[in-house]
Amino acid sequence: MMAHLYQSIILKNPKLVFVFLIFSILFFGYYSKDFRLDASSETLLIDGDPDLVYLNEVNERYGSKEFLILTYTPNEGMVTDTSINNLLSLKYKIQSLNWVHSVITLLDVPLLNSTDIPLQERLQSFKTLKDEDIDKERGFKEILNSPVFRNFVISEDGKTSGIIINIKEKELLKDINNKSKKEIESYRDKIKKQNHQNILEIRQVIKSYGDVGKIYLGGIPMIADDMMTFIKSDIVVFGLGVLIFIVATLWFVFRNLLWIIVPISSCLFSVIIMMGLLGLLGWKVTVISSNFIALMLILTMAMNIHMSTRFLQLKKSYPSKNISKIIYLTTSKMFWPILYTVLTTIFAFLSLIFSEIKPVIDFGWMMTFGLITSFIITFTLLPTLLMYFVLTLLKHNHPVFEKLHQ
Repeated sequence: MMAHLYQSIILKNPKLVFVFLIFSILFFGYYSKDFRLDASSETLLIDGDPDLVYLNEVNERYGSKEFLILTYTPNEGMVTDTSINNLLSLKYKIQSLNWVHSVITLLDVPLLNSTDIPLQERLQSFKTLKDEDIDKERGFKEILNSPVFRNFVISEDGKTSGIIINIKEKELLKDINNKSKKEIESYRDKIKKQNHQNILEIRQVIKSYGDVGKIYLGGIPMIADDMMTFIKSDIVVFGLGVLIFIVATLWFVFRNLLWIIVPISSCLFSVIIMMGLLGLLGWKVTVISSNFIALMLILTMAMNIHMSTRFLQLKKSYPSKNISKIIYLTTSKMFWPILYTVLTTIFAFLSLIFSEIKPVIDFGWMMTFGLITSFIITFTLLPTLLMYFVLTLLKHNHPVFEKLHQ
């Protein structure tokens, strides 16, 4: 019954099916513009996570600022005049950036035991290492031995100090509850771009001070921005790498342009439709699920190679049968084996939803929908393209058709 229905709908109406597929790729291709990457904490935690709830309560009660951290290891000693001047210059340079609220360095730590003036005067007008009348060595030892500042602004060995860069509060989206999803996403994209620009600026400053010592950047905004960069890089590098591998493999196996065009078309249709579906649903890709494109390309290629190989085998075994009969035999013989393969793979990915790790759960669902998409495209686009291309080649006695038996 299913085979008869498949033959009557797909194989007897290849042009109609092809038009429907073109419409589908245009529709989902349009929504692929909403395909989003995300590296925020929300994508890494389960909804209702008790630690996240506690963190939000603390932030709501006491407030918090976003900040970046630099570690500064001067080439010379930490309290030499050169190192102090370089650190002071670095602080003022960072402070001049329009997105920086304040900068806290070793030179801002109050010194209470490094002078002999009365305690009351020390509290009213405390000294720091940048003051000229302070004993630098004595003040440095005070900070180094302080239970408050040791391992906070200075390392235990006294060779590395920390620099805290407090970031200005971002302009909040007013009446967020009354804003549409599109406006909220636009606001978040703006914040991501602003954060990326901030990271580029601070890294440029660090680069300009590279000759005074070793300076490293850290902090949640930097991690989020780097993760976004890594996700984009993974999608481009692995996606293109897998695509090149697929083309090379198809050429090595078939040595025929037709058997490169048809499987590649299925792969591209599957990926574009899936990206559009994710954009349509507002489903964001994280650092873990970003490799779904490469996996979809590989799994779709595998289905198409099985179908193409069986078509060539049947064409060689039954040279007197017409192309539509060969395609029908191919799809009927390969439907259940490929379906079972897809189902077992889907169940494997569905097992990830029990991991209780949000990005892993999302990855499992994405691959499930991706495999369903690949299966549908394989049994619609591939037979349709074969029907169209092969019949066209036969009609014009194209020499490439002679290679179909090889």
